[in-house]
Amino acid sequence: MKTFVLIGTVVVMLCSVLAATEPPTKITQEILALERQTMEGWLKGNPDPTLAILDSEVTYFHAPLERKLEGLAAVKAFFEPYRGKSLFDSYEISEPKVQVSGDIAVLTYQLVTQNGPVTSRWNSTEVYQHKKEGWRIIHAHWSQVKALPR
Repeated sequence: MKTFVLIGTVVVMLCSVLAATEPPTKITQEILALERQTMEGWLKGNPDPTLAILDSEVTYFHAPLERKLEGLAAVKAFFEPYRGKSLFDSYEISEPKVQVSGDIAVLTYQLVTQNGPVTSRWNSTEVYQHKKEGWRIIHAHWSQVKALPR
């Protein structure tokens, strides 16, 4: 009897979780579309597409920063000197992966940028949360890839 109750409980929980979430492929497409919009903005020196999807309480790590930024105002202040300056000539979102759990999605990928003859690679992790306004970045972490010494 205990086994039957346990199995029944697991089945009900699984069904409710599956019914409450959208298919991961649709969420993956949404998240990647948002990320491409942000990169298109940076291509033109416009941080607004990124700022538009950051949560007001976002936490943000980036290689040039000595410490974590907290809140939209702090990230906006960090972005402002880059306004009007294209960060790269072209970009590629390489090996993206979106992992979804409930209203949270984690996007990881490597951003490959080209600036004239210089290629740069950045590892990115962004945590999105689905809110009434849509998907919002609640945490971001950027680190530049460095070649290991040989």
